[in-house]
Amino acid sequence: MTTVKALTLITGANQGLGFAAAKQLVSTGKYRLLSGARSHEKAQGAVEALGGTDDLTPAAAAFVQERFGSLDILINNAGINRSSDPNATLRETCRAVFETNVLGPAIMVEHFLPLLRASQYPDRRIINYSAKVWELPVYRGSKAAMNVITAVDAVRLHEAGILAVVVAPGYCRTNFGGARPIVRAAVEGSPDELFGKIVDDENIYEEFGW
Repeated sequence: MTTVKALTLITGANQGLGFAAAKQLVSTGKYRLLSGARSHEKAQGAVEALGGTDDLTPAAAAFVQERFGSLDILINNAGINRSSDPNATLRETCRAVFETNVLGPAIMVEHFLPLLRASQYPDRRIINYSAKVWELPVYRGSKAAMNVITAVDAVRLHEAGILAVVVAPGYCRTNFGGARPIVRAAVEGSPDELFGKIVDDENIYEEFGW
């Protein structure tokens, strides 16, 4: 009997936590990984490091639709904590951070949701990241906004059997250690148990749920 491998897309999977999560998922042999990156060169470097094949390529909704017809798991990993311009004003910093951390994942969900709906995989999931970093208020604000968007998605997609859940990898975690809760949120546990929850190994949300 052939075991179906869940098709999983990770944005920003060429480095950091995204790459570490991809590495852990690949090591199980249970998942087909699509690596999202800002350039083909960066994605290809990650593919080679993971020992992957052509299945691990930069992905977009049109590509996934044409190649696979559906998607099983979406991990919105890509994010920034400040503007790349050291001289950016507060307005410019807010725009850059919210554009990447809030609008980026929201648009990813919009474009890939039809493919998640088309999937026959029994445990479809959307994973978004959160963080509690008071030293970076703009970054923290973007994550609070993402928490709310995820909560709305969790409710609106619940009847469709698609889990939308927030994961908090932890502040200053190593890539390997920080990736463990990401993998847990993506492929472990019961969707009913995770509904409305934040996967948070360090209990950073004990004081403030958002």
